[in-house]
Amino acid sequence: MTDTTPVSGTLFLWNDRWMLLGQLPANKAHRHVSASLLLGLDGTFELEVEGQRRHARAAVVAPDVPQALNPGGTAMLVAQLDPDSDAWRRLAGMLGDQSSVDLPLSDELAAALAGSRDCSDLSGNLDRLLNATGVPPLPLDARVADLCNHLRDTLPEKLDATALAQRVGLSASRLTHLFREQTGVTLRRFLLYLKITRAVARWEPGMTLSTLAAEAGFYDQPHLVRTARDMFDALPSVYIGTGQFRICRCMPVG
Repeated sequence: MTDTTPVSGTLFLWNDRWMLLGQLPANKAHRHVSASLLLGLDGTFELEVEGQRRHARAAVVAPDVPQALNPGGTAMLVAQLDPDSDAWRRLAGMLGDQSSVDLPLSDELAAALAGSRDCSDLSGNLDRLLNATGVPPLPLDARVADLCNHLRDTLPEKLDATALAQRVGLSASRLTHLFREQTGVTLRRFLLYLKITRAVARWEPGMTLSTLAAEAGFYDQPHLVRTARDMFDALPSVYIGTGQFRICRCMPVG
């Protein structure tokens, strides 16, 4: 039987970010560990940040800030940027002490983003947007950068703050403070975020949530479900288990 499920868009996956391009469903308030870059490609959308609603054409929301999106009928590009990623560090300087700000977005660039055909195309158009801000990237402490890469590479079952602190020559309490200060999130939530993004990257049609939870390093299926709903207000199956979103893996799945 031919699958007649309408395709709503494409999910692009990288090691330090992922992007949804197309017609997206509305969601309830949730807290991404990643920073959110939200772009209305053919109009405006409604965004709620920390209980305050506004309409925007383009906006950025800092990591771990409660938010909800209602695209209406607007085609969207939603980029979730890891808090240690270069892309987020290039946007972070625009926020100052605010949790969210609007960004300029020209019709020409919006059309280019909407027409992105593959990973390289979309990444190049995102760079154009980031370069247009003219804001220098916020520096990231080298010790925090090292730990982020280490956790991304190893994806440990449990977080050992003492061992991580010894790795970079800090006390556990100092590391905990420094990591939150630099990234906006706790070490524990950062590790959970890496696991849920691993789950998204590994999803294949027909895979059960129990299998997915085990492969992504969660204790069990309920742990995966709780984490997904807290961070995305949705399970991975909403976007990639229904066939409504094509998957474009822009990096090898670890």
